[in-house]
Amino acid sequence: MKKRRIIYLIVTIIFIFLSINIILKTNLSDNVLLSKSIQIILILALIRIAIGCILYIRKQYEEQKYSYGIIMNLGLLIFINVNILRQINLLIQNWNVLNIVDIYNNTLKSLSYFTMLTLPCIIILSLYCIITNFVLIKRESFSPRRLLGIFLGLFAILGLFGSQGIYLLITKLLVDTDKQFIKYALDICTNATLSYFYTLIIATLYCNIKASKHIPEYNKDFVIILGSKINQDGTLPPLLKGRCDKAIEFGKKQYENNKKKIVYIPSGGKGKDEVISEAEAMKRYLLDNGIKEKQIIIENKSTSTIENMRFSKNIIDSVNNDAKISFSTTNYHVFRSGVIACEQGIDCEGIGSKTKWYFYTNALIREFIANLVQERKSHIILLLSINISLLILIAIGKYYNFLIIN
Repeated sequence: MKKRRIIYLIVTIIFIFLSINIILKTNLSDNVLLSKSIQIILILALIRIAIGCILYIRKQYEEQKYSYGIIMNLGLLIFINVNILRQINLLIQNWNVLNIVDIYNNTLKSLSYFTMLTLPCIIILSLYCIITNFVLIKRESFSPRRLLGIFLGLFAILGLFGSQGIYLLITKLLVDTDKQFIKYALDICTNATLSYFYTLIIATLYCNIKASKHIPEYNKDFVIILGSKINQDGTLPPLLKGRCDKAIEFGKKQYENNKKKIVYIPSGGKGKDEVISEAEAMKRYLLDNGIKEKQIIIENKSTSTIENMRFSKNIIDSVNNDAKISFSTTNYHVFRSGVIACEQGIDCEGIGSKTKWYFYTNALIREFIANLVQERKSHIILLLSINISLLILIAIGKYYNFLIIN
């Protein structure tokens, strides 16, 4: 499916290049009727892509609810919708004086427009990200992983000015070059790359919030409680207590709704610095909070979320291979855990417990980076395709004196 979409994208790009070449060679840039037609076709094409993204997201959500493909398509949908509104606005404002040169240059500049439009939000989010990570380090403890938010915040802010440094480097290496042209091309490509990451950040935030707020249907047979590090004395830290409390709350509400009892599967092995397994520690907590032992089956071999899901599913299948499953984890971790479950072929729904406000941001960044790493090939191919296409479009405009640099 991915290969087919990439081939479709390449064919579309070639078609656009050939069309531009024909238009430029036939010297129709002053034909207002043709210009209006092209602008309308461009808007319709963007609408068609937006509809495709919506249909894909709906299909994915109906099938498995958790997918990095949803994040990518939602990010694209955000970007396209902003550009549809911009193109419609330009069409209305310039109805009588519209020409192909304007369409060409406005389409390229739409990337800069999107970056500038989201600039205030990105700066606020970046500063918030940096501040919350400093608070996290101060209140908890230092860890290299807890610097992620600071680095990402600085990257988002400095990225806005990143093209300037690249421009200075290139113009020093290539003395006999059109510096204005290089700066323009770098600005466009930088804005395209930033827009790509900004929309991914927004989409990741939305999907994580939606997943954490979701309440599964009260018809489940099992709830898997995903483990995390326990205290040195074998008790649960607040984060793991939250996961257990959320599972207990869900089980009680399900019983109140349809009198169906749920089986708890605390999942987590014993770390090198842990006195007992995470699963055993959670079991003790569940027993202390009124859950009967016959409602608890521990899974004490796993060392990662993937193993949590896989080993727990093996236990569930040995009892009931047609069971309805939910899982309990911290709010920021619901979406990625759901993705992992889907990859393991497990049909389940997640519930999310709350965490400290300053911890949530850093954890969410880890989820965002996990998305980038998991789908790195797709991201690299898309970014390369976008930037190469833009450079070719800019080069065509430069060759035919179509490009307006200001």
